[in-house]
Amino acid sequence: FVSLPEVIKIWNKGKTKSSVRTKYGFDMDIRVVPEKSYGAALQYFTGSKEHNIVLRKIAIEKGLKLNEYGIFSAPGGSAAGGRKSKMLPSKNEKDIYKTLGLQWIPPELRENQGEIEAAQKKSLPFLVGYGDIKGDLHCHSSWGTAKNSIEEIANAAISMGYEYIGISDHTKFLKIERGLDEKQLAQQREEIKKLNAKFQNPNAKSNPKSLATRDLAKPDKCQIKKFRILQGCEANILADGSLDIKDEALAKLDYVIAGVHSNFKMPKEKMTERIIRAIKNPNVDIISHPTGRLIQKRDEYLIDFDKILVAAKAAETILEINSYPDRLDLKDTNIRKAKKADVRMIINTDSHSIASLPYMEYGISQARRGWLEKKDVINTLPVEKLMKFFKPR
Repeated sequence: FVSLPEVIKIWNKGKTKSSVRTKYGFDMDIRVVPEKSYGAALQYFTGSKEHNIVLRKIAIEKGLKLNEYGIFSAPGGSAAGGRKSKMLPSKNEKDIYKTLGLQWIPPELRENQGEIEAAQKKSLPFLVGYGDIKGDLHCHSSWGTAKNSIEEIANAAISMGYEYIGISDHTKFLKIERGLDEKQLAQQREEIKKLNAKFQNPNAKSNPKSLATRDLAKPDKCQIKKFRILQGCEANILADGSLDIKDEALAKLDYVIAGVHSNFKMPKEKMTERIIRAIKNPNVDIISHPTGRLIQKRDEYLIDFDKILVAAKAAETILEINSYPDRLDLKDTNIRKAKKADVRMIINTDSHSIASLPYMEYGISQARRGWLEKKDVINTLPVEKLMKFFKPR
């Protein structure tokens, strides 16, 4: 499961159980169970402690016993259910939930945050799927400091089964990223126009591939009919909430992402005002990595997230779920808040290399943890419908 250099400690080593600690600070348990107990073990070790406590209470109320070895018709006895207990179907997770009178609950929702009550009512959300995303709108190219050309990014996106890709290079404030100025954005637009003409293939057929089988090194240019490259940018939200690029230049783009990349330690009220001013900008469509966290490196900005949601809803500005593993921003609790506030979201990778495009999977996982359905995520839409969510230009 993990390479030996990543393991710093091993304990509980035995025939059916072992535990390891990785250099990243994560503990991992390895368990071996009989095949007939596989569903119960998978459910037990996948669900959070809080979720499993409630399931065991439901089992007791029904005169049953639930543990990692299975679900049994009578309580008491040994860990494996006791001699007088009858083992009920436990080979599949769905068997466990069905016996308890519940819908099967996806692993991402098992937090005892209302999912059990929803499962009792058969009203769980139909979560956004790993094959639902039609394009990634936060990709950086070699116009800045990223590794790949726009054409290379487009070919990789086609190999992933996408229908479109968005190029969102940084703008001029971020000199370390070779941010683009107004003139460079215009020049980039001409390159994208030429590439779009090249990718308009009326004889091509759509053949999306799963995340597990995508080979970005061998793109098939004829997979997607009329593949489209969109031009955006990731403008910088300055300390006063203004952007570092002229509105006239932004108005010529297909869409605009804006994000905070400096002055991270502003007071809560000032940072909230800063982001809200950007949200209200008539050219800003998406706020990237909205809370600014870097996992294990930097805390979230001090912001009033509820006020930001009110502003985003009023301005019809989209919030990003950033899939990059260091970010995963928005986090699941904020995603649920945004959904409740009826704020639209988009899942992007913030890729600086085509090798990062498959990080989309992590953003989808995050969206699922936040109870999002396909309808809540705008880049599950074909490009014509997607464009309707962007502000008039």
